[in-house]
Amino acid sequence: MTTVARRNPEDSARIKAIEEKLLANPEMAKLIDELGTSTTDANDLVRGLLQASINRGLNAEMDVHLGYEHGDRDGKTAAGQGNHRNGYYPKRVDSNYGPVEVAVPRDRNGSFLPTMVPKGSRRLTDVDDMIISLYAGGMTVRDILSSHDHLHGCRYFP
Repeated sequence: MTTVARRNPEDSARIKAIEEKLLANPEMAKLIDELGTSTTDANDLVRGLLQASINRGLNAEMDVHLGYEHGDRDGKTAAGQGNHRNGYYPKRVDSNYGPVEVAVPRDRNGSFLPTMVPKGSRRLTDVDDMIISLYAGGMTVRDILSSHDHLHGCRYFP
């Protein structure tokens, strides 16, 4: 027996609003025009957005962990700790849209534990859908990190 999930009437209005925001950005509209010719290309577009979002989110997590942003020498001095960034390691994770290559940042002390893509995980759960939704809604990584209204209780962002 097959069951069909009910659609929330607000979903179509939300998707329409996201579409309008995406198309209002000329660069995004051009990219959609270039890659929106087939479902494969559209899937690649979503995977690229997801990969960029996760990499930016992981770097933002590292910023919070260390207490200063990448390249902020004054902030690094003010943090007054001996822990620093120590490159990245590549990680391939599966998402609803196919495999995604992410660059997970490392710190010298080895104390950084990413929450967005936890160590040992090989599959993104709801993170990919959440990120696509927030980005499509026009939020930046900084907006997402600082917005408690949108992420109340979310374990992926501190």
